[in-house]
Amino acid sequence: MKKLKIEREFNVVPEKVFGAFTNPREMRVWWTQDTQFDIDLRVGGHYTITREEGGVIYRMTGEYMEIEHPGKLKYTCAMPDFSPIVDTISIEIYSNGKGGSKMIFIQEGEGIDTELKELPEGTASESEKGWQLGFDLMEQSWKND
Repeated sequence: MKKLKIEREFNVVPEKVFGAFTNPREMRVWWTQDTQFDIDLRVGGHYTITREEGGVIYRMTGEYMEIEHPGKLKYTCAMPDFSPIVDTISIEIYSNGKGGSKMIFIQEGEGIDTELKELPEGTASESEKGWQLGFDLMEQSWKND
């Protein structure tokens, strides 16, 4: 089964990167100001992130499987209004020893497997483009802090 793996370095401490995935105030930089977050950040806890764009409601849901602040996060990820498929996201965040962080992001499951198998060699998937855009927005917001 294919999985999407993205490695990024950021010029912020691991706690800041972790917060961009778990703290609604920090998550807004890659969502929108009117996005609604319902987050129960504990193993077995659930989250729902809802936003509207162009009259369409986008809802992402999932369950937290592993939480080790600030170095590891694992959760399920689904868009139930568009697909019954549930993928798993794993994020590991390390100090790079220079005041910044290295993040390893992995998306695996039936959804991303199907997307990657249909992808022409050497092309970025729509999921990868979306995640990279989000990571770029996070990075840009940190430059403005």
